[in-house]
Amino acid sequence: MTDVVLVYPYFFKESKDRSIFKYPPLGLGYLAAALRKEGFSVAIVDGSYTTRRAVLTRIRELRPTILGFYCMMTMEQTALSLGRELREDCDLMITGGPYPSADPGKFLGVFDLAAIGEGEQTIVELAKAVIRGEGDPLKVSGIAYGAGGDIKKTARRKRIDNLDGLAFPARDLFDDEGYKKYWKREYGYTVTSMMTTRGCPYTCGFCSKPVFGSAVKKRSAENVLDELEEIARRGYDRVWMGDDCFTIDDKRTIAICQGMIDRGLNLSWECLSRVDGVNGEVLDAMRDAGCARLFFGLESGDDRILRTMKKQATFAEGKAAIELAGRHGLKTGAFFILGYPGETNESLTRTVNVSSRLPLDYLSYTVPYPLPGTDLYDKVKDRLLAGAWTSPRSHSLLYKGDFSIVKLKLAMGKGLSQHGLLSSNRFARLEPSVRRLSDGLLKLIR
Repeated sequence: MTDVVLVYPYFFKESKDRSIFKYPPLGLGYLAAALRKEGFSVAIVDGSYTTRRAVLTRIRELRPTILGFYCMMTMEQTALSLGRELREDCDLMITGGPYPSADPGKFLGVFDLAAIGEGEQTIVELAKAVIRGEGDPLKVSGIAYGAGGDIKKTARRKRIDNLDGLAFPARDLFDDEGYKKYWKREYGYTVTSMMTTRGCPYTCGFCSKPVFGSAVKKRSAENVLDELEEIARRGYDRVWMGDDCFTIDDKRTIAICQGMIDRGLNLSWECLSRVDGVNGEVLDAMRDAGCARLFFGLESGDDRILRTMKKQATFAEGKAAIELAGRHGLKTGAFFILGYPGETNESLTRTVNVSSRLPLDYLSYTVPYPLPGTDLYDKVKDRLLAGAWTSPRSHSLLYKGDFSIVKLKLAMGKGLSQHGLLSSNRFARLEPSVRRLSDGLLKLIR
C-alpha cells in the first residue's frame, strides 16, 4: 500500500490545449516532498503523457490510503469523473489547487475534503490524522467538507512565511522523460519549472489568487540557487520561473543572477515580469546569467481597456519595457487578451496593430477566461454559457461577449500574420497592405 497518491488529472492527447507551456505538476511535487519529510510513502500519477486507463490502473496498483487530486478550472470534469470511479479505492479522497480553493462546493460530494490555499502543511496533518490516528481529520485547518447546502470550513490556514523551510519538490516522482521528450521534440531543448516567490501584490481584474493570495513571500537567493543546481543535475537545459513576477525585488534578482554565474550553472531560463519591474542594471544581470527570454503581460494596446483590467500600467510603458530589454540584449515575449468587457472595434483593431509592431520574439493572443473570484468573473457571471468549463478549448468564449469567437480568432490571426511579416526582411513590405485589408474585414465581422 501507498500512504498518499497524488494525481494530476490532465491528459494532453485528449485535451484541446495548444499552449506550448507544459510543465510537471510543481504543486504536487511540493506536497510529496512535505509528506516524505514526515516519513510517509507517496507517489505522483501524472496523466499528461499517458491514458486515462493507464492512470486508473496505476492508482489501483499503488493502493492508496489517501488519494489527492490537483485541480484547475480546465480539469474539473476529469477530476470529478476519476474521483467517482476511484471512490472505493482509498480511505480518504481529497482535492486541492486553484479551483477547489476558490469554490470547494463544486467538488464536495465526490471528494471527502477540499484543501483551501497552500497545501503542504494541510496534507501532512491529514496524513497524520488518517494514517497514524493523530487527531481528527475534520479539525485540520484549511479544509472544507460536507455537501450540498451543508458545507463547513475549518479555520483558515496561515500562509507559509519561511519558504526556505520547504523541501524542494520531489522531482524524482515527476515524469521527467515524458516532459523532456515533449520539449526536445517540439523545441529542441528540455525545460522544467520552479517557483521562487508566492503571491502577487497587483490587482489585475482577470487574475485569480485563491492559493497564494496577494502578500508576496520570497525565497532567499541561496535557496533558489540550490534548487537550480538540483535541476541542472537532472539534465535539464532550461528553467521556467513560474513566479507571477520574478523581478519583484531588484536586489534579490541580481543576487540570484550573480549566484548563477558564480556557481557556473549551465542553464538558460525564462520568467515573467511587469512592465514597470525592470531597469538596465537588472536586465544586464539577467542577460549575463543566461536569461533566454523575458515575458510581459501587456494585455491590451488601449489604455482605456487596461484601466478596465486594473493593470496599473499603460501600453506606452509596456512598449518602453520591451524596447529597453532589447537594448540590453534580451529576447522578449508578450501576452494580450482580446475581447475583454468594454472592448470596441477601435480598441480591438488598435491592440492587434500596435502589438504586431512590437520587437518581440514571442507574441500571444487569447480571449478572457472568467475565473471565479475575479473582477472579470463578476462582470460576466450573468452571461456565462452553459457548461462553459466542461470541455474547454484554446481560445473558446465561455460567456456571451460583445464579439463572436470568429471575429476574435480573425483578430488573432491578423496580429500574428502582421508580426510575422514585419519580422521577415523579405516580406515586411507587404505588411501595410495586409493591415489595411484586414482592418476593413475585421470591422465587418460581428
